[in-house]
Formats: sequence, structure tokens, C-alpha cells
Amino acid sequence: MPRGASFLHMTAFRDRQTQETGYITEVVYPDHFHRETMPVWLVSTLQALGRRAPDLGRRYTWLDLGCGTGVGTLVAAAANPGGRFIGVDFNAAGIAQARALAQVSGIYNVDFIESSFDTLLEGGASLLPHCDFIVSHGVYSWVGPRVRQAMHGLVGAALRPGGVFYVSYITHPGAASFGAAQRMLSLLARGAPGTPQDKALLGVAWLKRMAEGGAGYFTEHASAAREVARLGEMDAAYLAHEFLNHDWEAFHVGDVMAAMEAAGCEYAGSASLLENIDALSIPGGMAPVMADARRAGWTPAQMETARDIARNQNQRRDLYQKRADTGNLLTPDAHRRVLLEQSVMVLPRAPSAHEVEAQPGGAELSFDTPIGPVRIPAAAIRPLLHALRQGPRRYAELAALPEYRGNPGVISQLLQVLAWVGWAHFLRPDAGRTAVADGIQARLDVLLEERSRKGPLPRHRLLPAIGSAVPV
Repeated sequence: MPRGASFLHMTAFRDRQTQETGYITEVVYPDHFHRETMPVWLVSTLQALGRRAPDLGRRYTWLDLGCGTGVGTLVAAAANPGGRFIGVDFNAAGIAQARALAQVSGIYNVDFIESSFDTLLEGGASLLPHCDFIVSHGVYSWVGPRVRQAMHGLVGAALRPGGVFYVSYITHPGAASFGAAQRMLSLLARGAPGTPQDKALLGVAWLKRMAEGGAGYFTEHASAAREVARLGEMDAAYLAHEFLNHDWEAFHVGDVMAAMEAAGCEYAGSASLLENIDALSIPGGMAPVMADARRAGWTPAQMETARDIARNQNQRRDLYQKRADTGNLLTPDAHRRVLLEQSVMVLPRAPSAHEVEAQPGGAELSFDTPIGPVRIPAAAIRPLLHALRQGPRRYAELAALPEYRGNPGVISQLLQVLAWVGWAHFLRPDAGRTAVADGIQARLDVLLEERSRKGPLPRHRLLPAIGSAVPV
């Protein structure tokens, strides 16, 4: 039977070992949406990194491992009618909600599978289509070795050569210091009455008392104390899923790279755009250290570990690319052509060029980042915003602006900054050929607003031109 031939009629797998996973199933994972998992974001990031990327102008397949209630999968499917979208989760209640939302919204290019990853790998991976994109957010650090191995196996079996795997996880050194607090939360939950949400809130209250009581752990690890203070403002269902599972592990990036290497994938970069630009994501004093490291021939694992130490990184959003026979790197000329063909538009939250001039500091724009404020000359960004306010523009048009004629390459970094801060976004290349039905967009916008009122999901609305959704 050819791969994917009977996928639409495949009987849903049920996890026979749900209770053995140690993962919370009594409460559905809260609705979530992450722009970094969307096809256009992934493709434009790879292009900025000088890599070949899946062609969004043809039919492609996108798979979400751990889709929860399917909100992110549904946004991706609705905003990208040219693709096929699949969500997988072993939580029956979450998959039931996802299927109901898809039916109510009228989204036709999406399917949901109820299955654990290892069951899917053992019994049904041959029925999955080859995928151009596989994404997994908020899963890798919260499951045990058996489940992670199944994730690696699914990527190895289902991802096309040249396809991209997005995976988020908590990492050393930033998250490591919170390990003791997480274990305390998990232990407190085991004997406590009530729902997982009740148990999570009880555990957080105890941690707060410990921090306020001057516990040496929180005195020594100020970041853990700040995290505990922040937890009190979070959704209780999210806290339960984040901290009460049996498994909670921060990983060294080099170990994840090695696991993905065994699955036939190479490290491509970060889906958090600023992290691909050292000048904007590591302290200035580290620049000569990193330059010397490159000259010394450090491996990608060594370089990324150094970057994690420089940032005190606590979460990563890695991109891995399946090796292709022809290689995944573009030649310099091909990279230039790909960039010039990109199109970008301004987003509603972006300031006007005049508002940029009026901002405090005048000559500089300041952006809060994990390493502190990063300042960029306003004169560098102002012409881009002014041009984009007139309508979507191709990179080639922006490169022709007088301000950039002497250095058109800087536009790529500036556009990544604007995308990261939420002021601009790259366009779907098929936006003019493949339209989203007005009814689907309206129904999904209503559903997103309803879901935001019921949980922690901020209000979003669909923006099909960029193949994504934007905060309202």
C-alpha cells in the first residue's frame, strides 16, 4: 500500500499505555498558538539562513506532534489552503475538541489522529504521508525517553529530504536551576486532593512561601525566585502540564543535535529569529570570543552551547533539516535570488515612520530581549516601515530604496528584527493563487475569540496573506 493512500480513513489509534507515560491526561492542554511553527515563518527563516526550503507554491504536508486541542493546527490549515495539515495527540479529549472545531469552522484540509507517538510509529507510520514540515512545541522536555525516541523515529521515517523539523524544549543552563522547584511541585501534587489545576496552584503557593521565607535555594538562584513569582499569574491548567508531569528535563543542545543526527537531520538554526544574529542576541563582550571560536573551527554543537551559556538560555526553538542528496545550503548567488523574491507586509501593531521618530531616545529603537535591551538606529528601520506602510513590498523593491543601495544585505537582518518584534511578516508565495474562504476565516476568528475568553490564549485573528494569525 503506498504511503498515505488510506490515511483519511485510518482508524484512530488509542494509546494502550497512557497510564505508563506519566503525562497528565485528566486536563486538556490549554489552547495555544505559536507563530514560529507556521509554514511561512519556517520557510522565510530557512531562506534567511541561506538554506533551501520546502516550496509553498506546491502541495505540501505539515504534521504537528502533540497538537493538544488543535488550535495551532487549525490556524495553520485555515491560513494555508494549499497545504495538508495533520495533528497528532494521545489525549482523547483534546483530539475530540480539535475535530469538533475543524467541523464547526469548515476547515477541509486538516486531519487529527488520536495516538501516542510510539504506537503511531509501531503501527501506523507507514500510513503517514511524507511530510515537508514536522513541528512539536511543548512536548520534548515533558515526556520520557521512550516517547522522545518515537519522535526521532517519526521524523526519520516521515520527513522528506530537505524538510524541516521544529522542536522546542527547555535547555541548559537557564532552565537547569529550576529543576529542584519543579521536583518539589511534582512531589506535592502526588498526595494532594483535587484537580491537577488545584494541585498546581497549591504547589506554587508552597514555593512562594519558601521563597519569601528566605530558602537558600531561592537566594542562590534568583532566577528561580523570579520564575516562582511569575507562576502565580499563569493559567492553572498550563501550570499542571508544565510542571506536574513525571518527566521534566532540561537538555544540552549538543545532546539534541546528536539525537537528530541519528534521525538523518542537521541543525539549521533557531526559529527565534534574533538568535540567528549574534550581534543582537549575545552580550557584546562575547563577540570576539565567538569570532575566535569560529576561526578555531568549533563544531555547531560547541558554538550553540557557547551561545546558550552567553544568553543563559532557558528554552530553545530549534530547526533541523533532513539531509538531501544535493545538500541544503544555497550558493551565495542562489541565496541572493531567493531573498530578492521574498515579499513582506507591515502588521497592524507596527508604528508608523513618524511614530518611530517620536519614540523616546529619538535616534534609536530599544527592544527588550533575553540579554537585555538591544538598540538599533531608528534611521535604519524607518525607511522600511515607511515603504511597507504603502503596501506589501518585495525584497528587491526594498533593496532599491536609496537608504539601502550601498548595503542591501542589511535588509534581511532588519526584516528578521521586524518579524521578531511583530511589526512585519513575510507573505505566502501562493497568496494570490490560493484564497481562503471568507466563511472559514470569519468562523475561525469567532472561535479564536471565544477560546481566548475561556483560557490563556491571547486574542488572535487570522491573516491569510501571511499564512498565520496575529495578536489583536
